[in-house]
Amino acid sequence: MEPHTPESAPQQSVAKDRASHIPGFDAEATPLLGLGLGLTGLALGFRPRFAPLPLALTALAAALYRDPERTTPTAPGTIFAPADGSILRIDEIYEHRFLHTDCVRIAVDTSPLDVPVCRSPAGGVIGYVAHVPGEYRPASDPEAAERNERVYVGITTAWGLLMVVQIAGPLGRRISSKVQVGDSVEPGARLGTVRFGSRTDLYIQRDVARLLIGIGQHTAAGLTRIGELASL
Repeated sequence: MEPHTPESAPQQSVAKDRASHIPGFDAEATPLLGLGLGLTGLALGFRPRFAPLPLALTALAAALYRDPERTTPTAPGTIFAPADGSILRIDEIYEHRFLHTDCVRIAVDTSPLDVPVCRSPAGGVIGYVAHVPGEYRPASDPEAAERNERVYVGITTAWGLLMVVQIAGPLGRRISSKVQVGDSVEPGARLGTVRFGSRTDLYIQRDVARLLIGIGQHTAAGLTRIGELASL
């Protein structure tokens, strides 16, 4: 998919939370959970000893398709975590797609059992979206950020530019994007999902923010404060 430009997309807003058919779960989970519960009910009626199997599979599906409602705190000048998981690395790198400057890159490793929803670290307007096909290396692979399938989402905020990159893993091979260029997003708005394990990279202009996290720390998308503007 080719990168979009702001001129080619209509202006619209993205709500912070989007309703699913079953509260707390992605809409895609509805048929899976319905089927699993139906099979469990049939098994209980005809072969009770087989009921634990469909029940266990239903529970697993429920865990993988979680999408809980979250209220991002009102905290001006705060940058929130873009994904659930553990901080894998923090380094400096030149970003050439959207920011075109030296950046701090924060990589979050999302396990298969973490909530797979990527959220906006700050409020702003989507200025860049691009999908790049690729490989499916583990998140810890040094080349995963440039070799794996990934979706870039650039956001123009009141204080500058930032970019979130959703990176597919060995099992999570389908990235679902929920935004397009021109969308207005609030802090904590859903940007997309990658199930079964992934990596999310956040690029922030160097010297713009003071980081509040460290390697190995666990984060919750839209809730964990990972940085604050250095000018505050």
